[in-house]
Amino acid sequence: MTSNPPKTADELREAFLSYFERKDHIRMPSASLIPALDPTLLLTNSGMAQFKVYFSGEKEPPHPRITTSQKCFRTTDIEEVGDDTHLTMFEMLGNFSFGNYFKKEACAWALDLLTNRFGLDPERLYYTVYTTDDEAENIWKELGIPADRIYRFGDEDNWWGPAGDEGVCGPSSEINYYRGSMDDVPEINDPIRKGQWGPNYHDDFVELYNLVFTQFYRDLDGIDIVLPAKNIDTGMGFERMLAVLQGVPNVYETDVFRPMIAHVEQLSGKEWGEDKQTDRAIRVIAEHSRSASFLIGDGVIPGNSGRGYVLRRLIRRGMLFGRELGMDTPMLSAIAKTVSDHMGPAYPELISNYGFIKDVLEQEENSFSRTLEFGVLVLSGMIDYRSDNPDAAELIKGGNKLNSPAGDDGHSVGIRLAISELEKLVESGDVGAITGWGHSISGTEAFVLYDTYGYPVEVTEEVAGESELSVDRGGFDLEMEAQRERGRAAGGFGGNAESTRVYESLGVEVTAFTGYETLVSTTTVVAIVKDGELVDSANEGDEVELILGETPFYAARGGQVGDTGVVSGGGVEVIITDTRAPYGHMNVHYGTISAGSLSKGTGVTAVVDGERRERIRRNHTATHLVHAALREIVGTHIRQAGSVVDPDRLRFDFTNMQALTRDQIKAVQDRVNEKIRLNRDVEVHFTTYGEAVEEGALAFFGDTYDNEVRTIKIDAPWSYELCGGTHMDHTGGIGTFVITSEAGIGSGVRRLEAITGIASEQAIFERFDALNKIASKFRVSALEASNRVDALANDLSQMRKQVAQLEEQLLRASVGGGSSNISVNSFDIEAAGTFIHVEVSEVPASNAGALRKTGDHLKKQIGNGVVVLGSVIDDRPMVVVMATDDTIKAGIHSGNIAKAIASRMGGGGGGSPSVAQAGGNNAHQLADALASAEKIIRESLNGKSGN
Repeated sequence: MTSNPPKTADELREAFLSYFERKDHIRMPSASLIPALDPTLLLTNSGMAQFKVYFSGEKEPPHPRITTSQKCFRTTDIEEVGDDTHLTMFEMLGNFSFGNYFKKEACAWALDLLTNRFGLDPERLYYTVYTTDDEAENIWKELGIPADRIYRFGDEDNWWGPAGDEGVCGPSSEINYYRGSMDDVPEINDPIRKGQWGPNYHDDFVELYNLVFTQFYRDLDGIDIVLPAKNIDTGMGFERMLAVLQGVPNVYETDVFRPMIAHVEQLSGKEWGEDKQTDRAIRVIAEHSRSASFLIGDGVIPGNSGRGYVLRRLIRRGMLFGRELGMDTPMLSAIAKTVSDHMGPAYPELISNYGFIKDVLEQEENSFSRTLEFGVLVLSGMIDYRSDNPDAAELIKGGNKLNSPAGDDGHSVGIRLAISELEKLVESGDVGAITGWGHSISGTEAFVLYDTYGYPVEVTEEVAGESELSVDRGGFDLEMEAQRERGRAAGGFGGNAESTRVYESLGVEVTAFTGYETLVSTTTVVAIVKDGELVDSANEGDEVELILGETPFYAARGGQVGDTGVVSGGGVEVIITDTRAPYGHMNVHYGTISAGSLSKGTGVTAVVDGERRERIRRNHTATHLVHAALREIVGTHIRQAGSVVDPDRLRFDFTNMQALTRDQIKAVQDRVNEKIRLNRDVEVHFTTYGEAVEEGALAFFGDTYDNEVRTIKIDAPWSYELCGGTHMDHTGGIGTFVITSEAGIGSGVRRLEAITGIASEQAIFERFDALNKIASKFRVSALEASNRVDALANDLSQMRKQVAQLEEQLLRASVGGGSSNISVNSFDIEAAGTFIHVEVSEVPASNAGALRKTGDHLKKQIGNGVVVLGSVIDDRPMVVVMATDDTIKAGIHSGNIAKAIASRMGGGGGGSPSVAQAGGNNAHQLADALASAEKIIRESLNGKSGN
């Protein structure tokens, strides 16, 4: 055993990685939590996720042996966080072999690492193997492991893969650590030893290290075929291993979490170890603040779907547990500083992006605080409606329409949810559920409170209980499980094997690309795909996919669109409309045969559309300049969130919480143009991935890389990126660069669009031309045009105010008895022993605001009553309904009246009891709709809908 085993988190991470470096593994950095090139995977959930294309043979790894400490995230564990074992974000230490070493070396090194480097007691290590894996069991025995400490299990415990219906798979062997008392270990011959005691049977065993032997390929018929190159995929739970090494009962007692926990104690005034409930809340806040920091650091922004929704759930759950500890102010954003300080040395993005992480957390916490307060009102609406309307179900059964408030306040929202739930129950005919509605908040309502407004079900139960209402916890749990299932589905791993199988079957791993040097290549047709099937030939008019022996056509990747052009020879011509790489480095040319017939093996000449390629090159090089300028001017937290480089423009998506200011946009544009004017060299280098990253190259594209990578340097280190795209030789060839727009496309993600070269020159000419035309109309110089437009706009504003005032005076006069209005009706209705005065008029209003102001004036004029005013505005009928307080008490509801009037005009309407609005599609129906107002109001007072 070693005399110096790792004692801290940093020591453990370094000990593992350096151990395998000495075994000829290269150390690679952790991939982003946003998975690379796998849209089916929500977040990186294992150490091997970033190496999927290497395991499948689709790409060549940078080295046959790799070791990593990979940050991982599993969405299925969110609700369990707070116990002794579950985490959302965790680190996975791993060593990988791609067709190099196999079981013997993997097992031997694992045992040596755990016992001789980490100093674990060999007597506490127990091993599991797949039920038929004699080879693995014999290797362990040869390494000195007693047979009584080797257990066999089936598919559920010791088999990995395939990820989908087919793919690589294989048995695994797990190394478990026994944490119990050695005095409690049963004798070797005790029957309990193999059937009830041991790994997977007893809580005292902790799985530390999983060795996966991917030695098979399972086909669609379920047959396992031995792979020619066998792989090793291992995973060691970093936090679990640390807990064992530090001799603590759970991961939260390790030095990974202790700084965060201490910060929570400081903010809350609570102490770790006070009681189980307090400890659970402290754990959740510490864990979720750490996980949220990592997600944001990798570019995830809170949202309502996908990764953004996962992050939002984390932040909200952390805040709710903070409230349990009496923490009403933002706390996750405060703890993010501790996360950055403590884990930043291992994960530098936590330091470089700290300002961005803090801003995102603060904004989300402040927003959720307001949402949570709204949830209190929603629940009160649910409770109050049940209390005030015990006979609501009978009213629905009798064919009556329940009055549903149209307001956006929380109380109204709660009432609408309660009514909606009751309507569903009545429609279902479930007598028991209908009866229970008045005494219980449904599982669906409780879930909406939890999921939409962040209201914990436990709090819902407590508040509802005060009003003698229960909560359908079973229904709530069903809704939660359905949500988990959606999360599992979203987090699935795998791809569409069917779409790439036709290319895999060719056995062509790489299409030689000549497009960096030339736009014309003499080559051979290797394969033709038509309608998803391989064919030997195709004819004029056929749409085909061509694989060539070599090609100058760039295949779409990294944001750059694919090349277009012509493939011809021997009387055949194919118009290529796109080039893609659906499998590995195989370039597939999509096109239509415009003349002749094409056969496999035909010699052809491939010619790229050079003018189009040149415009793409300009825009791609400009994209690199934009990226560097944004990071320099706005901040290094800027991360590329997507890009499109095509002939007409460039589009660059990036993470930033605020819109760029006019000054920032100008500064970015000026900086890019400065680099263009300086005509800097665009340097292309080929190096290894590790060396490029060490030198500071940016790899923000969510891509995977081969052993040799291509880098683009412009005024390095100002701009230094890994990129396989086509570029200018010098920046001066880009021409003028113009930013055309900058806008938000989602929470925390901005989109910048720009043009270069001829497109920018044309845009500048058009803008100057437009400005000159404006100036000539005012008979001033172009420089004076802006001031003249401002003066004109000010004059127009003043005139509009005067027109509005005159219109308001005319409308008031018209409803006050003048001859210009068309008075439809004026009448009194008796209700509950009182008379309600009603004024109905059609007036010549020019806009909705003027119509409402006229209604307000008339309502004040009559003192007590109801006002119904209509007008044709922009060729459409519009009606406003207003009621005074005393008429509302008598039963008047403006929203219901407006809705009924709208139905006479083929439109819709609604609003509050005091004011509402209706609109229609046919202006000719306005007069009849206003004429029906008396009948509608009378029927509404008699309890009918009026429709």
